[in-house]
Amino acid sequence: MGWNGTAITVVGIVVSEVTHKELASGFSRAAFRVLSVERRYNSESGGFVDGDKLFLNVTCWRQLADGVGRSLVRGDSVIVTGKLRNRDYDLDGERRHIPEIEASAVGPNLRWAKVEVEHTRPVAAGVPSPDIVAPRKEDERAREVVGVPS
Repeated sequence: MGWNGTAITVVGIVVSEVTHKELASGFSRAAFRVLSVERRYNSESGGFVDGDKLFLNVTCWRQLADGVGRSLVRGDSVIVTGKLRNRDYDLDGERRHIPEIEASAVGPNLRWAKVEVEHTRPVAAGVPSPDIVAPRKEDERAREVVGVPS
């Protein structure tokens, strides 16, 4: 992300179909719409109520687009971080602006989902895969401290 961009992180729900395309340039693009709803405590009712709603378009490129296209569907709770932009367009001669996130990372909200991570990075030639690399001593010690079996 560039230095002059407006960074944003949004927690919300995917409210559209996720579109995933490979463009003529060879790059992948995925897009979806996310809804973030403010929740606040109402002392009169003694419960939480919905506050402001924010709808944002999200655009992902390259490997992120591929992962989003394979992984997300409408209704998923997600965390999106990236650069906030205004996409401009004309409608019947009137200039319009749509807020949009150019995502640098997208993932499931683990408060509402359980996932199994499947790494997609290719292993470089001559480099052993992560599952056959011996664990470092500090990794073993950390596992002992927190009680994780080796």
